Formats: sequence, structure tokens, C-alpha cells
Amino acid sequence: MPIAQPVSAGPAPETPPSSAEPSSATLDFDSTPEIAAPRGRRKPAKAGGGGTLAWIAFFAVGVLVPTAVVWGGLWLYRYVRSNFTEEQAARAADVYNARFSWPDKPWVRDQDIQFRLHVHIGMLARKRNEALGLLFKDYKERTPSDAEMVDEALGKLRSYFRGIEWELKPPDKQVKLAGRPAQVVEFQGVDAQEVTMNGECYMMAFRGYGYWFFTWAPLGELEVNRQPIHAEWKQLRQRLSLLDERKGWTARPRESAKIAGKKATYQIAYAKGLWTREPAEDYDPQADLVLKGHEPDPERRPLAGKDAIVQVLVLPKQADLKAASAAARDYVKQREIKLYERTSLETIRDKHGAEMDRAADIGAEHGHLSKYRMKNTEDLERYLLIAVVKRPEGVVAVVGECLWERHDFWDQEMMALLKTFKVGER
Repeated sequence: MPIAQPVSAGPAPETPPSSAEPSSATLDFDSTPEIAAPRGRRKPAKAGGGGTLAWIAFFAVGVLVPTAVVWGGLWLYRYVRSNFTEEQAARAADVYNARFSWPDKPWVRDQDIQFRLHVHIGMLARKRNEALGLLFKDYKERTPSDAEMVDEALGKLRSYFRGIEWELKPPDKQVKLAGRPAQVVEFQGVDAQEVTMNGECYMMAFRGYGYWFFTWAPLGELEVNRQPIHAEWKQLRQRLSLLDERKGWTARPRESAKIAGKKATYQIAYAKGLWTREPAEDYDPQADLVLKGHEPDPERRPLAGKDAIVQVLVLPKQADLKAASAAARDYVKQREIKLYERTSLETIRDKHGAEMDRAADIGAEHGHLSKYRMKNTEDLERYLLIAVVKRPEGVVAVVGECLWERHDFWDQEMMALLKTFKVGER
């Protein structure tokens, strides 16, 4: 059957030239599609090919065109982002209440570092293969915890390097970034060109903003020229300065609560919102206190897989601290074997290769601290921390655990919890 031709309504107006800039809807992946398939069932197509042509038209307009628009928009978005001028890239810090003074050659902007490290500014001294990255984040009305700062840094490093090893340096009042006290993580990993790199990340927070400054160089080069390279890194960090936005800003305080033990004389304090108290009887017959950790999320999404558990167990008396530590480890391991018969514990080593199973201060008390990678099954690995203090009432063991993938974050929060531990109060 021939297809009827449309009635002419006069010459069609010229199509206006399309704008080179994509509309905001182009990148709105949550918007409702403009073209939707009809809800009613279509009738069978009549002979003559009209139905086939209609389906081809529907496919082209309903599928191919929107797909092309979305991909085109994404390409243009990335192109625009990647073609900032050096001045625009350097002033990206302005949005986050900071200023970065662009260094001279041989330092040049590097888009690969920017996108693969997921930072706002990436730079490279190509001949020496040294690099830097600058990251900023707005936490609005609160100051991020030390654990959040470290976790953010490690997440970026793992997106760029393979086999990351790291160590958080001890607090030092003389260590600063942009004139503010800073934490420092020393790291080592292998880049995409199979070069082993060693570097540092300085991080600090100010008026609700977080700042991370990464620098790294080939390990072999550092072993020969460590002092001049570190001196240059210091000069680069001095190019970052703070502005004076958010005058009068005050952080929303992190509320805490104290709990005294019932089965033994100890006290521990925890951050509300991060930790909640759980019924001890629901976990272990030897548990005196149980806290459940809820990882902070800016979008307030449920993150059950990222939770952590800390239990304070009171175990039978032991002759000395060494025996107390062994008893606590064996108790926890046997408890796990009842649930997962192939459970194994591997002692974690620090950056220098030493096992993290040693005497340590547990808050204000002398004790023993052990950290393990616990493998329950082929698909389930967890982080296990056991802190032991010997008391007249028995062995007090603080046992923390979480999924292995989240141990970088929870280790920091568990260690902060241990710092509040003290004995002598009920």
C-alpha cells in the first residue's frame, strides 16, 4: 500500500544552527527521557514496508539520537575540562578558599595525572619524572576526621599506583601545609610505566575545606638525591596559600560519650554519629561493651558493607602480658573458626617489614597491640585489631574488625578510640 504524502504547508523555515555548547540536560543522567515508547500495543504492520520504516525511524530517533547526544555531551565536557589554561587550572584552588602559584618550567600541567589521580591540579617535571597533584574538597559545616583525610588520600593513590604501601608519620607540630598543621603519609607504589615511585602526601583541613598535596619521584632517583628532591617538594608546597573566605566559620562539634566497663575497671570514649552502642549479649558471652561503626557518607546512603565492630572482651587472668595477648588472639581465632572453619590470621607488616604485633600504649595504659589480615573464606577477608591490657579482674581485650577493603579508614578510627582508653573508673 502506498504511503500517503504529507500536505505541504508552505516552505519550511530554515533550521537554526545548533549551539556548540551542550545544554545542561545533556549531562543530566537522572532526567526523564524526552522520547518514550507508547504504552499501548502496536498493531501488526501492513504489507508494503510502512511498519518496517516506522520501526527504523523509531529506533533511530528513540535510541541512536539520544545515545549520540549523551556521548557527544560527555566528550565535550571532558574536552572543555581538559583544555583549561594554566591560569584557570592554577586558580581552581580559589573555589576552595586557597591559591596555588603556578611553578616555572620544567613543571608543566599533566592531564593524565589530573584524571587518573582524580585531582584538581596535576603537574609533571618530565625529564626527572617527578610529579605533583593537588586535591580540594568541601565538607561544608564540619571538619573531616584524621581518618577521613587519610582515607581520601589513599583512595586517590590506589587509583594511580599499583601495590601501594604507606605509612602515616607521627604528629609533628613543625609539619605544616599552607601555614596550618598537617598530617603526612609517605607512600610507595608502581605507576603505569612500571616505575616504582616514592612520595609524600601532606594534608590538612581549614574552615570546612580539605587539602591534599601529593609529590612523588622514582625511588632510584630519591635514593641518590633525596635531600635536594625533598627541598624542592617543600618549595612547591609553599606555593599553596589560604584565602580568607568563610570568616567566622566554626566547625560543628564532634560529640562524644564516655562508657565505663561493668566486668572490669576501664573507661572508653567514642564519637557519637560515628559509633553507636550495641547490646553486648548479642555478640559474645565475654563481651562487656560493643560499638558499631557507621562510615560517614555525604549523601547519607546506607553503607552496611562498610561498617565496623569493636568489642571489649574481659577474658580469664593470665600470668603476663605476652600470655594475655596470645590468649586473646586464640580466643578470637577459635570464635571465627566456629563460623568459618578455614579461618586464618596473617600478621600485618609495617612499611619497614616489621610485624605489627608488639608492646604498645593502649590509651594511658601499657599493653600489647596486634593487627591481622583475617581470611575467613576465598571471598571474605577482614581486618582484625586486638589491643590487650592486663588487669586484676582479667584480660581486657579491645577487638576491632571490618572488611579488609575498608581497613585504611577504620584502622585510624579504631586507633583514635584506643587513645581514650583508661582504667580505674567504673
